[in-house]
Amino acid sequence: VALCRMDQALVRTIADNGNSTRLAMSAGLTILAGSMIFGAVFGAWRAPIQALYSAFKMPALIFSVTLASSVINIMLAQVLGSGLTSRQVWLCILTSLAIACTLLAALSPVLLFFELQLPSPDSPGAMSIYQAVLLVNTAAVGIAGIIGNIRLYRLLRAMTKSTAVAARVLTSWILVTGLTGCELSWVLSPFLAKPGIPIPLINPDAFNGNFFEYCFRTLRALAGEY
Repeated sequence: VALCRMDQALVRTIADNGNSTRLAMSAGLTILAGSMIFGAVFGAWRAPIQALYSAFKMPALIFSVTLASSVINIMLAQVLGSGLTSRQVWLCILTSLAIACTLLAALSPVLLFFELQLPSPDSPGAMSIYQAVLLVNTAAVGIAGIIGNIRLYRLLRAMTKSTAVAARVLTSWILVTGLTGCELSWVLSPFLAKPGIPIPLINPDAFNGNFFEYCFRTLRALAGEY
């Protein structure tokens, strides 16, 4: 509750070198639990084994993105004049992700109910249903991420005492984390395998292309060039 409300006590803990270990553990456990619940729901329409795979892939993706982008995010925070320490950067990012994962967990029962009303993956028109499920779950991730970043902006503004600095730091972090997340999500995919194919644990084309190539091919296909 304190994470989502961004209580002043929480802000002081991050700013004044308080009990950061407890806060980091709380945020980490929240990320783990929330992302596992959402991941399981994400893959539930396809098959139970897909739900199991996605339940482990989702937290693996979030923590991998955090680790992969942390060094450059710390450097950017210093270069852009925020004055944040490495510990404070870590806590800010973990807090934002914990809020996003809390929202994803809260949305999961609604998404599961939606999926339970849909025809099975073996039904006619399953590919259209697959695209709808993928779109809805991706939209949920986007909405949760936006809200998490809005709360992160409030936290950065309180930490840096500057609206301009907070905006610059947040924008740079979103760009770095977004690019990193796109590529790592491609490597760890599929979170929802297409109907009619075996469900792989790891994307067989993980190192035979990238996220942006896939998007480009998809757009060309939708434009009727294939």
